[in-house]
Amino acid sequence: MNPKPLVKLPKRLPERQAVTIIAGFRCADGIVVCSDTQETSGPAKRDVPKLRCEARGLATDTPLAVAFCGSGYGPLIDKLVDEAWKNIEPLAAMDEVCAEIETTIKKMYQEYGRIYQRGQCPTAELIYGVKTADGHKLFSANGPIVNERPEYYSSGQGYYLADFLTSRMFTKYLSLQQCVILAAYVLFQVKENVEGCGGESHIAILRDDGDCGLLPNDRINVLTKLLESADSDLGRLLLDVADLQMADDKLLSRATSNLKLLHFHYRKKAKEEIALNEEMEALWLKEEGGELPTFDSFGMLPLPKKESDGK
Repeated sequence: MNPKPLVKLPKRLPERQAVTIIAGFRCADGIVVCSDTQETSGPAKRDVPKLRCEARGLATDTPLAVAFCGSGYGPLIDKLVDEAWKNIEPLAAMDEVCAEIETTIKKMYQEYGRIYQRGQCPTAELIYGVKTADGHKLFSANGPIVNERPEYYSSGQGYYLADFLTSRMFTKYLSLQQCVILAAYVLFQVKENVEGCGGESHIAILRDDGDCGLLPNDRINVLTKLLESADSDLGRLLLDVADLQMADDKLLSRATSNLKLLHFHYRKKAKEEIALNEEMEALWLKEEGGELPTFDSFGMLPLPKKESDGK
């Protein structure tokens, strides 16, 4: 009697992996939060936004803006952010907003911890910034554990490279504009060198004076191309500086040539591309109705004149 053939059971679908890079930076005039967009599920890859901004009353005396990015189980990240924003939207004071976000995160883990079998509850890591009329703060949440981050923090598959690059370049005296540049550079390097990180670079700003939200993709793309082009030239300059056998006049000549290339080619080309993109965007917005808009240094529209919201 022949044995019955073995039945081949279907394989479980692979879980979405925490193969990503997220980071946050805090400076004197605001918060920068950034992430890549690549999501890996087994052999498949797709682009998924991992950075979300919400804002209320930015042109009033009681503004509120938050920016969240997450690493880990996607559905849990979405639920945490949805619930956090719903609970803090009516609030205004920094202490109340931060406490409510932390309480929401803890309650969500308590709830799902009772639903899942022991040890099976999914987890996520969040990096988020908060801006109110009282100022701005940066936080990380590793599962239900929330910590304030006074300078910067990163997470995901590429965190070690992000931390290495940031530790070499970050100081508490950086401006918000410089933190945006640092975020773009970190994302560019991690996506180039860490398996599983990729897709678009998304960057959001929370600033004390001005609009808050995601920066335009075309502005980030131009900035990334500029950094990529300049990176290799600055690397060659580093080798020249450390070559003590090179004559001083030759070093000065080579350094001057590099600086002229950076200034007259890369920077000029980037400025021209940004100007063209903003001109096209302004014309499109004018066709939608209204006056021809003027963008600020981040490629965002200025806020209307501040008004009281009655609170």
